[in-house]
Amino acid sequence: SWIVRAGSSLPGQYKRSKMPRDDAPATEDEELSTPEEKEAWLRAHGVEIESAEDRRKKAEAAAAATHPLEHVEGVTRRVKYVRIPADDSEPFEQLEVILAHDAAGDQLPDVLRPRFIGGGAINEKMAREQAIRQLGENGAALTGAALENASAQGSTETFALVRPSSTNGNAGVYLYLDEVGMLKGLAPNSRAVGLARDCGFDGVQFYGDMFVGRVQAEPSPMRNVDFAVADLSVGSEWLRVAAAENYRHNQSMSELQAAMKDKGGMTTIGFGGGSGDGEMPKGEGDGYRWSQTDDEVEVVVDAGEGAKAKDVWAMFRPDHVKVVVNGETKFEVGGDKPPGLFRKVRPDDCTWTIEKGKVVVTLQKTDEQLWHDLVAVP
Repeated sequence: SWIVRAGSSLPGQYKRSKMPRDDAPATEDEELSTPEEKEAWLRAHGVEIESAEDRRKKAEAAAAATHPLEHVEGVTRRVKYVRIPADDSEPFEQLEVILAHDAAGDQLPDVLRPRFIGGGAINEKMAREQAIRQLGENGAALTGAALENASAQGSTETFALVRPSSTNGNAGVYLYLDEVGMLKGLAPNSRAVGLARDCGFDGVQFYGDMFVGRVQAEPSPMRNVDFAVADLSVGSEWLRVAAAENYRHNQSMSELQAAMKDKGGMTTIGFGGGSGDGEMPKGEGDGYRWSQTDDEVEVVVDAGEGAKAKDVWAMFRPDHVKVVVNGETKFEVGGDKPPGLFRKVRPDDCTWTIEKGKVVVTLQKTDEQLWHDLVAVP
């Protein structure tokens, strides 16, 4: 897809004139059929256009400006991560990013976002069907323009292969993927699927090139640390214990669910979190209130009397959270309601519970910095 710049004229028909030989009569114009021919024709006729590839290059240039290419000792630091190509014939690729020395939180989602720009047209029918399953009738309003925008901007999704914990040295390993890779029709990534299976996750599917990185949660603040190709070997310590770590994590969630149900009939989805301690900033808005601890932000959303877990759908992104009850959006910050959350969160570790008409959303901070508000300053 292309964007035609303002002030450019776009002819209604693309044709390429054939130049007649001296000994041959002139022929009619030949219509252009491929996108490449059309793009070349437009550029040759002075039409300024911006293709998906152009947008990708601009985003990479912007990312390079954010993450400098020159390493300065004591000012910046190098962090290794790995690309897992979807093509099994390609080897793992060792990559490196240069970050500010004091960069806190997981920086890879922003670093990798330009990698996920373009890559194929989104299947609108499949996307709308998925949205309807998740959002009910509201999902039917999903537009092609919104899908195109998601593809044009690039979006990174994270998948926790193992979360930081006291038993693994507070180091977590994460997969980073194109959020709409399946909808773009990207090729399945069998090696990433196998890696997830080795970590105890059966039945997951990934599409397109994937990336693997590591974060160190303690000592605070959380930060990116090296993950090398050698860390993907079967004998790696993190991989050897990952399945057991995830089993303990799931078991603790089940025990928490049972305990909460016994105490008051609460239906829980994943981990809940603490509330504010009365001294840290907190507040309220239309249909919700929020508070925080050192490592979590809790948002209590009015869901309406009689609402049950099956009626609730929640979506988490690094700077965007949305809660839908019976197809109606009850709470949203970010996305179509900018400017987004005050600080970024870790989507894979965000959860929600429901009790007595209230949806309690727990947002996992990427570091222990104080939130002065729930919403970022525009």
